[in-house]
Amino acid sequence: HDLGWQLLGDAGLAQLAQRLRDEGTPQPVPVPNGLAITLRPYQREGLDWLQYLRAHGLGGILADDMGLGKTAQALAHVVAEKEAGRLQRPALVVVPTSLLFNWQAEAARMAPGLRVLALHGPDRARDFPRAAASDLVLTTYPLLWRDADALAAQAWHLLILDEAQMAKNAGSRGARVLRWGRSPLVVQR
Repeated sequence: HDLGWQLLGDAGLAQLAQRLRDEGTPQPVPVPNGLAITLRPYQREGLDWLQYLRAHGLGGILADDMGLGKTAQALAHVVAEKEAGRLQRPALVVVPTSLLFNWQAEAARMAPGLRVLALHGPDRARDFPRAAASDLVLTTYPLLWRDADALAAQAWHLLILDEAQMAKNAGSRGARVLRWGRSPLVVQR
C-alpha cells in the first residue's frame, strides 16, 4: 500500500485510520547496535513510536519535557534506519543556532558510527557537496532560507526539526522552505 503523505479526502483518512487500527499499537523494536548509550524505558518507547510512524509513512512529534532525551531518541531512530539499510539519503536536522554544537557532540557520543556534517559558518557552501555522503546533516533555522536552493538539491531520507516552534510562523522564510508540498525541501522515501 502507498505510504505517501497524500490522503484523498475522507476516504483516504478513513483508510489510514483503519490500517492503524488493524495493525495496533507500536511494537518494541531492537535498539540499534550502533547506539553507544543505553536508552531508558520511555526513550525505547519513543524509538518504537518513531519506527511505527516511519512504517506507516507518517510524521510525528516527540514532546517530552526538556532534558528527557529527545535527541537520543531521534539519533536512535536515525541509527535504526541506517542499520536497516533504509538510510540511502541523509537525514536533515534543523536546530536553533544555540543547539548546533550540542547536536554535533551528542551525535559523536551517542551514535559514533554516523557520518555527521554541520552546515554552518561563512564557508559552509564548500561543504554542500558532502551532504550526499553523510548520514546526518545539521543546519540552523536562520540558514534555511539562505541555503534553500542547496538544501533542495539534495534528497533527504527524513527531516528532524528540533525546537520546531521556531518555524511556527507560517509566513516566515524558514517555514516557507520547510512547508510540505509547496517547498523544495521534501523528504523522499
